[in-house]
Order: sequence, then C-alpha cells, then structure tokens
Amino acid sequence: MLRTLATRILGAVPVVLLVALGIFALVRLAPGDAASTLAAEDASEADIARMRAQWGLDQPVLVQFFYFLGNLARLDMGTSYRYHAPVAELIGQRLPATLELALTALLLAAVIAVPLGVATALKKGSWLDGLGSLLAVLGVSAPSFWVGILLVLLVSGHFNLLPSSGRIPLDVPIRELTGFILLDSLLQGRFDLFRQALSFIVLPAATLAFGMIGIIARISRSAVIDVGQEEFVLTAVAKGLKRREVVSRHLLPNATVPIVTIIGLELGTLISGSIVVEVVFSWPGLGSLLYAAVTARDIPLTTGIVISYTFIFIFMNILVDLIYVLVDPRLRVART
Repeated sequence: MLRTLATRILGAVPVVLLVALGIFALVRLAPGDAASTLAAEDASEADIARMRAQWGLDQPVLVQFFYFLGNLARLDMGTSYRYHAPVAELIGQRLPATLELALTALLLAAVIAVPLGVATALKKGSWLDGLGSLLAVLGVSAPSFWVGILLVLLVSGHFNLLPSSGRIPLDVPIRELTGFILLDSLLQGRFDLFRQALSFIVLPAATLAFGMIGIIARISRSAVIDVGQEEFVLTAVAKGLKRREVVSRHLLPNATVPIVTIIGLELGTLISGSIVVEVVFSWPGLGSLLYAAVTARDIPLTTGIVISYTFIFIFMNILVDLIYVLVDPRLRVART
C-alpha cells in the first residue's frame, strides 16, 4: 500500500506542474488587465502602474511564472487582489461549503443509484431496466444549470417549499467548529439549525446528484451483469442456492470495485463541477468564489482555486486506489 501511495504521489507532480503552467498562461493571455479592472474609476495611469508594480505584473512573464512556482512550492498562493487577504485563507473559508455540498449530493446519488443499478441488472430487459436507461440519458444530457433553474422556479418559486439561495438564514448565528454546518449543528445539539441547513442544501445537492444518478446506476448495472456471468456465480446458481444468497454473497461483493471507483471519481468531479450550481444557488463555496475571482481578474485567487481543485481531484484518485487495495485482496497480492 505504501508503494502504491508513493507511486501515485510522484505521478501527481507533473500533473500539478502542467495545470499550474496552463492556468498561469490562461489568466495572463486573457484580454484585459487586472490592475485596470480593480482600480478605482478616478485612478490615474500612475496609480495603475503602481498597482502593477506592487503585484509584480510589470515583470517579464517568465519571471512571473518562476516566482509563481516558487511560491507554490512553499504552498504560498499569494494575496487576493480583490479581497486583500491570503488566497489560502479564503480557500480554507470556502472549501467546507463545497465539500459539504458535494458529499451530500454524492450520498443522495449513491443511495438512489446503487440500488437502482442492482435492481435493473437483476431485472434486465424489464420496464425497470428501461426506466434506469431513461434516467441515465436524462442525467447525462440535462445541463446542471438548467436543472438548477428549473428546481428554483418550481420548488422554490412556484410551490415555495424550499429556499433557493445560501446555506442558512442570514439572521441565524452559528459557532463554526468544522465549517460543515450540518455537522456543526449536530455537534452543538442545535437540531432546529440542522433542519434549516438541510432545507437549504436540498436543491443544490439534488441538482448535482441528478447527473450522477444515471452514471452510477449504469456502472452498477454493468458491474452486476458482468459478475453474474462469471463461472463461480453460475456454479452457485446451479447448486441451487437461493437468489438472495447468490446476490448478497457472490454478486454484490465482487461488483464492489467498479462501483467504488465511479463513486470516488464522481466525488472529485462533483467538487470541481459544482461551480455553476454554486452560482445558481448563491452557495458560498469555492465555485462561487472562483466565479467572482475570474470576473474581477483576480489572478492569485483564480490560480489558487484551480490548483486547489487539482489537488482535490488527485487526492480522490489516490484515495480510490487505496480503497481498491483494501476492498479487493487480489490487488494486494498483485502489488506485493
């Protein structure tokens, strides 16, 4: 396992460097100028030039890039032009909201999709299988912003059942322990706040989960069908084992690896793909912060958030690999 971990970490280094180079080039090749964008309306050319010098934007691009890499190696992402605060601090403040949203969406998707995938595999060719295929197509083809706006208009606007923006009411105080409001409210015994926070997270989590349900369900279905064609399963059926016993003892345990794979990878995708959903629902996470940074041409904040997304995605891939080794003993034998 340690060898697997070391190999994955070493393999992640060139990925981070390529992402750093790509985002550095993109934000500097984009039209416009950060100093001009963030300067006051009555700022003179001398004031703007002073801002460029303060932020190092008057240096050659190659010098800026190596300075950026040096800071990144020290985990120093710089100071935000717009918020005048350390980028790492701003990311740390917003990251729990994004993680809470992504984890809630993934839990919702997995609870619905895995049983649906198993059921459609066991009822292959039935109406339930057709329904699963329809959900998969809808989930993949429907844009998340369209689903989010539709839920806002129907659930929040027309029926007025759930709130459509924010994490909790603005007039409700909370002492943050972990940054995860659902968890913090439970730790403090504030079940009224837990119910309120849950009502705020339902719509954005459902929007994110909608696209994942079809994908996870189809992977689960394929995994169960593939395992069901293996000789040891056919032998168990031929021996007269009950269907429930065949499913619980042979099918599901051996179909776990691809299901765990897709769930782990989708968590990374949810975290990085929640930008549009956070903007639609005014969710105060990394996605909405990235949107604000891009529109303000806040170069340090933009690059810092993108690099953070990269680290998160790499971490999720490494975590999935480690779970592989724990779940499937054959991988432990193969890698020793």
